[in-house]
Amino acid sequence: MGEGGVKRERDAATDAVARPVTGRKATRTGGTWTLDSLVEDVLLERCGGLSDMSLHDFLMKHFKKTFGVEDTSMRVFMGDPTLCVSDEAVLRRITNSAPYREYELYEAMKKEADRLNDVGIFSLRQWARAADKAGNFNAYVKGMLDAALGVARGNAEAMKIVYASDAEVLDDVYDSVLSATWSCVVRSDEYDEKWLGMGVVGMAPGEQPQLWSKEQAGVKCYHCNPWDGDEVPGVNGKLVMAVLSSQRGWPHMLFDAEKAQLEEVDTLTCYNAACDAYIRRENLRVWHIVKERLDMWLKNGADVSLFAVIGTPGIGKSSGTGSLLLYQLLHYPLEKLKVVAYFVKGEAYIFHRAHKKVVHYKEEGFAIHDIKELISKCIKGYIIYDISEMCNDIGSLPDKWGVVFISSPNKDNFKKFTEKVSYVSHIPMNCFEDYEFKAALVWERHWQLAKGQIKLENVNLGKDWEVLRKRIHMVGPLPRYVLGSEECYCRRVADVDAALSRNPVYHIEHYTRLLCNSGVRPHPYTESEMVKLVPAYIGEPRSQAVCTYVRGRLLRDAMRNFKCMGLGECDLISRRELNTLAFEMAGLRAFTIWGVVTEVVRRLKYLPREGETASSRSSVLCRAGAQGRVPASIHYFSSADIPVEMVAECLYKPTEENFHIAEGFFLVDAVGEGASFPEGAGPPTQTIVLLQVTEENGHYITTGKVGMFRERAAAFFTNWEEMENRLTYEMIYLQHAEGPAITARQCCDCHHHVTDDVDNVRFWNRIDQFQVKLEA
Repeated sequence: MGEGGVKRERDAATDAVARPVTGRKATRTGGTWTLDSLVEDVLLERCGGLSDMSLHDFLMKHFKKTFGVEDTSMRVFMGDPTLCVSDEAVLRRITNSAPYREYELYEAMKKEADRLNDVGIFSLRQWARAADKAGNFNAYVKGMLDAALGVARGNAEAMKIVYASDAEVLDDVYDSVLSATWSCVVRSDEYDEKWLGMGVVGMAPGEQPQLWSKEQAGVKCYHCNPWDGDEVPGVNGKLVMAVLSSQRGWPHMLFDAEKAQLEEVDTLTCYNAACDAYIRRENLRVWHIVKERLDMWLKNGADVSLFAVIGTPGIGKSSGTGSLLLYQLLHYPLEKLKVVAYFVKGEAYIFHRAHKKVVHYKEEGFAIHDIKELISKCIKGYIIYDISEMCNDIGSLPDKWGVVFISSPNKDNFKKFTEKVSYVSHIPMNCFEDYEFKAALVWERHWQLAKGQIKLENVNLGKDWEVLRKRIHMVGPLPRYVLGSEECYCRRVADVDAALSRNPVYHIEHYTRLLCNSGVRPHPYTESEMVKLVPAYIGEPRSQAVCTYVRGRLLRDAMRNFKCMGLGECDLISRRELNTLAFEMAGLRAFTIWGVVTEVVRRLKYLPREGETASSRSSVLCRAGAQGRVPASIHYFSSADIPVEMVAECLYKPTEENFHIAEGFFLVDAVGEGASFPEGAGPPTQTIVLLQVTEENGHYITTGKVGMFRERAAAFFTNWEEMENRLTYEMIYLQHAEGPAITARQCCDCHHHVTDDVDNVRFWNRIDQFQVKLEA
């Protein structure tokens, strides 16, 4: 590095010392340095953990506009700002700003940290032993490191004095977790609809049921065939949910069950679940993944593995997944695994399995010190780390034990750690299924009845489920709010509405991320109240609109603003997904434009049934004067809406994702030439035109999807049952001109879960199918 470069870095550093860094969270406070603290953390302390970002994100964050400059990384921009910004006034405004000077400091200190790393100096302990190399660094760097080293040495001495008084052995906690009792919520014909077809089955003390297998836990749920439990050995019926109960509670509530039982209950049913961990199939999937790698490490000598369990905030990751992992690790073969540590809310618990005792640390740093002592004695253990805002020592965790981190996708501390540790494997978790919510209701009402808190005649689970169903529609499948009190739920609704009101309508990429996102990393404009994480069984997880209410609002805004918004490149989603959403919006809206419908008619191709030809039938859209041929408006609807009458002149667009066989549809007061109708029925006078936008060369349909469509249509429209059998039906497949084409009639596959297969196949076979290719 030339002298000029050193001077510029020193000047940037000196200026920053006199200037407070605002709006950022420091990586660590200077008073908590240890000998194992990284020199990079010390040098970047005043930078508050700044990392490289794009130029556009930097400008939007600090100036609320991009000044029309092309996007690049901040690192490239700082190399030569004039290549990116030609306007001298704008360039001066950017480079003279306080945020930019902070970035100059960050870059200077990052280079110095890299230089230290290049000569083998990573920690303050190594810096203390490297006096011969200290002369290679400027006075500012040496001053910061020496100051931190002095603090670390003082802390080390203080720790020796206070260490013994910090640790506390907890009575009964070990046995409470080890001997936690199991119960199962089972779906079976022996339970009546008063209990939603489910019942609670208890297990003998010390008995652990055979829960979902690895194969069962990994099966993807399809909304057209809602998951309602699985058959497992030893359970009569289908296992929907298990419950693990510990007298002292669980780590996420600091094992303070007695206090929690006395507090006012903040739930819909007023049941106190402080001692209960609701164990879902998703939780077992996590354990199967962790156990497989744990076995490879302890039995086969493989490297230790680090996992990050990530999921939407409010789905019970801490209470469900954390509690199950702790229970299962305490039942792992003792000769292989001696210690389990659990970090939560800035505190820690170390479970010494050989002595069956739990040591509690009010500050996690002391627990990490203890763990390193155990590692020095070649004792093997496992760590569960529940990430929260109070976790300050995550970067100090040893790398000799396996670790499972529990986090939401956008936790600052977790992001900082994963930037340093690139070999963390993500385990994304799904949200609650409907039947899991029902199982929770059954469990809570069952025990309220058993404890005499309610009377049998007052149990109305049907009404309870209706309340939950409406809540899921508004805030998503998040038990924290759906099973919470009315006040808790209303606060969340207000937060969702506030997030939607802050939604930037001028970002089409933003809409696309929420409606079909394929990335885990949240976009700067994305509000946590608006999205949920959905595991993808192939590829990365997806961030989707958290609920039908949010999705409907986004669809309305996107459709309304689509014509005046352009599509740009996006680093989180593919160009194909952007085009798909664009084509879907354009395709549906096209049917409200008279000239476009005329062009569609000209290009329509009939997909004939066996024995027919392409000219056997024509679409109802060929009848130019038919009422409803060109809908005048778009009506968005969902299962939470009050049922309405289906009428012509209106294009109906469902806001729910699982409305499977069509993206939208409309009613026309006419029928196409050659249209058929059911035997015994009178000549039809109306046609429903179903619209399906697809870029594929096929449309996979099952009887389950058809049955779901018919059920939902009957629930949404007051006149559906009267008109279903007297209508004719058309399906129009809208496809892009440059994509593959559907060239043959699409068939309906039977699904073994559907009892009314024959009727659903008959319904599908009545639908005349057409295909058309259009430009987006």
